[in-house]
Amino acid sequence: MDEIYKYIYKRDKPFMVKLLAAMVAGVALLKIQNTPIFGLIMGLGSVGLFGYQSGIEVDFKNKKYRLITTFGPQVFGNWQPLPPLKYISVFKANLVSTVTGFTGTTVTQKKEVTQVNLITDKNKLLRLLETKDMNEAFEFAKQTAPKLDLKIWNATVRPAEWLR
Repeated sequence: MDEIYKYIYKRDKPFMVKLLAAMVAGVALLKIQNTPIFGLIMGLGSVGLFGYQSGIEVDFKNKKYRLITTFGPQVFGNWQPLPPLKYISVFKANLVSTVTGFTGTTVTQKKEVTQVNLITDKNKLLRLLETKDMNEAFEFAKQTAPKLDLKIWNATVRPAEWLR
């Protein structure tokens, strides 16, 4: 069985970015006949918004990572050595985003996710995964822990507990 030594996680774009990209594409389609240059610029802007993603790539074999920015298939980011790590943390988080319109109307979205993070010796975190499926998060943590020789801290329950 081949071991996977590289891992790439691309974060999902917020709904508002997807909505903005669709609106920009709509404006581009409307303006392309009357003002082709403006329509083309708006079209390229919408392609950029649709194609842009951020995330992290980890090379377990060489103990390196990089924060990445992608535009379609092109990946940008500088490799850095992994800092000294203490453990892998799995915990539930509520992500809340609030948008206020021009009229003062506020829309709030709440999303419950499970996150898997590498915790450094300076208590900083490197987010490796964010998912709605808790089983997927634990399975990923169990696969990642032996590659880095780390324990798993289960912070989804009270009191929190070590898994490995």
